[in-house]
Amino acid sequence: MVRQTVSEIFDIYNRRTELLGLVCGGTLDKRAAQERVDCSRPTIDRSFRELEELGAVTSVGTTYELTKFGQLLCEEFTRTRATVSTLADLSDVLSHLPDDCEIDMQLLDGASVRRAAEHAPQEPFLDIVEVADGASAIRGYSSTVMPSYVDAFASLVVEDEVPATFAFTTDVVETLARNYPERFEQVRRAEHVEIHEIATTSGYGLLVVDDTVAVPVGGDGGGLAAVIVNDSDGARAWADDRFEALLSDAETATA
Repeated sequence: MVRQTVSEIFDIYNRRTELLGLVCGGTLDKRAAQERVDCSRPTIDRSFRELEELGAVTSVGTTYELTKFGQLLCEEFTRTRATVSTLADLSDVLSHLPDDCEIDMQLLDGASVRRAAEHAPQEPFLDIVEVADGASAIRGYSSTVMPSYVDAFASLVVEDEVPATFAFTTDVVETLARNYPERFEQVRRAEHVEIHEIATTSGYGLLVVDDTVAVPVGGDGGGLAAVIVNDSDGARAWADDRFEALLSDAETATA
């Protein structure tokens, strides 16, 4: 087999995406492949020939088998295809984030997203409340103040006595102390609550509830554009790292 270049492999990725997806999924018979894709038999023949020349498959009688190279190629093709699909689906949400923010694929892989709509701008907030409902402990970061947040989380930690660690920017701490003095004082004085004041401002919030991560993304006009929710191990690891980084230079709030 002639050694292939990266550009040649990506050319196959691009031109034979649908068929390669079938092959990687176990469809290694030409007739079965033709029944599942909208193309002619000569195109199927040519596609399998290209994959064979690439070294990804080898013919066995009337069917084909993946070579070791083909198996590894399929693993990377499947992973890359899923990653690009996720990024494409979330491109509108990601457009609200600053270029230097720390969000990566650990958070995005397998995530669900609730977007705000013109007729229902509070929809993402409902997901945040749902994530927090029934929590045994919460950790949260925010650089903005929303009345609905204040009411929901004050009730959660004061009435329900859920242990909580919050990281707020200085502006948020000052705004809470000024505009919600009674509620903020109740939260701040609760023995099971820690409030840390930080200088870091991000284009997103962070809520870690037991094994679930929720990331509110700010939109135009100070509202929410969307909330990203994920309960995968990778998302939790990302959230743990981010929260520890936020607290690394924090001070205990005394406002």
